[in-house]
Amino acid sequence: MKLKFQNLSLLLISGIVVFSSCKKDEEAPAKVLPTAFTAKLLGAQGNSAGSFFSPKTGLVYLTGDSATFIANAVDISFAQTGAPTSPKFISLAERRNQGLTRVVTLTRGTNFSLSTLTKAQFDTVGNVFVSNKVGGSTSTAIVQQGKVYEFTNAEAKNGLIYISNLDLGTGTNGSVTIDVKFEK
Repeated sequence: MKLKFQNLSLLLISGIVVFSSCKKDEEAPAKVLPTAFTAKLLGAQGNSAGSFFSPKTGLVYLTGDSATFIANAVDISFAQTGAPTSPKFISLAERRNQGLTRVVTLTRGTNFSLSTLTKAQFDTVGNVFVSNKVGGSTSTAIVQQGKVYEFTNAEAKNGLIYISNLDLGTGTNGSVTIDVKFEK
């Protein structure tokens, strides 16, 4: 029979009482969480909502704000391109190649790729997991509702994007609502 008292254990063996000290149960270290933002609305090029997002600050920017893009690490842009139009995440450096007229004069590159993570997995990831992701592999990614995307920015920092809502609108006035996890 073993009885535990704060820092002492009492062990009864065949009528012999043995005292031993034991170390207080150690708590597991707290899980470090990545920087996270929820319900950020990005508009395509024909939408009045901003098309540019900074996973560093959590702010959405309009094209006219481009002078502050570098200082605020804008890494994600959203547009609808092609014929018929497809909703896409596009690297700032790739926007001109996609035929967009609202282009910023930056060569900041971000790569994207579709992830195999589920929403439940996205919700529970820690910072170590996000920072160890391979990140993206291409400068554009077609956006699908309910999917998770990985990205790597110009500083080789990784992040995850979950598409909580996608509104295709008409032509190029659609929008996307995203949740983002970004490595600290």
